[in-house]
Amino acid sequence: MKHTVKVIALCLLTAVLLTMCSCARKSTSEVEDSAHNAVESMSMPDIEAPSLIEPDDFETGGMFSSISEINTDSKNYEKIEIDTGYRMLQTEQQRYFYESLETKVYVVGSKKNDRGLYLTDKVIVDGSIDEKGIRVALSAFKNDHPEIFWLSNQFSYIASQSKEIQLYSVISPKDIKIKSKELITAIEFFINKVPEGLSEFERELKIHDLLLNTCVYNEEVESTNQDWRPFSIYGSLVDGSAVCEGYSRAMQYLLSLFGIECNTVNGMGKGNPHQWNNVRIDGSWYNLDATWDDTADNNIYYDYFNVSDSVIEIDHETAPLFSQMSSEEICGGENSEAQLFNIYLPECVSDKANFYTMKTVLYTGDNDESADGIIQKLVNCAVSGESVIYIMVDSALEYESVMNSLFYEPPYCFFKYIEQANEESGGLFDDEHVSVLKRERQNIIEVHLQYK
Repeated sequence: MKHTVKVIALCLLTAVLLTMCSCARKSTSEVEDSAHNAVESMSMPDIEAPSLIEPDDFETGGMFSSISEINTDSKNYEKIEIDTGYRMLQTEQQRYFYESLETKVYVVGSKKNDRGLYLTDKVIVDGSIDEKGIRVALSAFKNDHPEIFWLSNQFSYIASQSKEIQLYSVISPKDIKIKSKELITAIEFFINKVPEGLSEFERELKIHDLLLNTCVYNEEVESTNQDWRPFSIYGSLVDGSAVCEGYSRAMQYLLSLFGIECNTVNGMGKGNPHQWNNVRIDGSWYNLDATWDDTADNNIYYDYFNVSDSVIEIDHETAPLFSQMSSEEICGGENSEAQLFNIYLPECVSDKANFYTMKTVLYTGDNDESADGIIQKLVNCAVSGESVIYIMVDSALEYESVMNSLFYEPPYCFFKYIEQANEESGGLFDDEHVSVLKRERQNIIEVHLQYK
């Protein structure tokens, strides 16, 4: 049978809504009793380079560092394995391809091809695996291995009685070694900033805020052809510059280090290709979009922190599961482009661990219950050193009227609350410097405080 060669470009996300584009850089108070982590210097086994790869005299394929086995030392946090993609695969051939990649991607030649890429060790799959199966298995592998940042989105295969599948690295083995060490250092920074004894919600919040304080949205790059780094965990954690894929892969990997299950989600955000996360907190799944929580106004937003499907669907469109799509939809055809798909989509219906559910104080009007709640929240802030409180306006009230009565018109309720909180906390708050951010869509008032 005559062999046919086909080069495929794997469809992954390349853009995100540019209005939510840059990160808020500000200092955060840290707990001194941090959970230390032993990050060992690890190498892959000494794998013999295949004949199609010709290593240079000073480089050998398969001998660069791996971060895939980083573990936390803290007795409270145990790293979990990311394997959802593998568990969702449907055929023996798909699983064999995935398993082969776990060693093959570490064998990289040191000479560029004519497209500027480096060949990895070729995978040969006996039996029936079609292009859809290749794409699905490769997507599952990339979902489960955000730390393998050097893998190109391109692949090729030779179709005969078996499939000879060729993947590529965007950088050389020497650069992989260097950048892996840089990534380990960046991951150590995050690990050492997370104190022991936090709940799952608190761990997630800490990592979310750390990431958004160290990474900015990259508005310049539009595709991996321009620069692969913003689309990877390396870009978000080492360069501090990423697009949505870099944010979501960093969140997924960091959360896994602290025992929190997290997957990436492909879809559209206000008409643009986009990627975010599903996160499992205390047994329930939520949507988390760290990219859209990052802003250009020196604030971190929490509008997309642990929201349900019904909330995320207001301005996000989730791509369907691969199992619900045809080969032409996943691979593209002569007259159609390949479509986005997902490997796993848990149902997200809870709002128990939603940021505003956890952090807001409810305002039902100028009454003792609302006053006591806000005063106590202010006193708690004085104790913890926090400078932001969130007030949830009861849905029965008119939002603008509440804003006016609290801040702009008599009886100026909020300033009375500050006065009483100061009496209890020793006069820490400066009642002449209070700023307010309206979050009317969520019925939230975000109040920024200053200390004297």
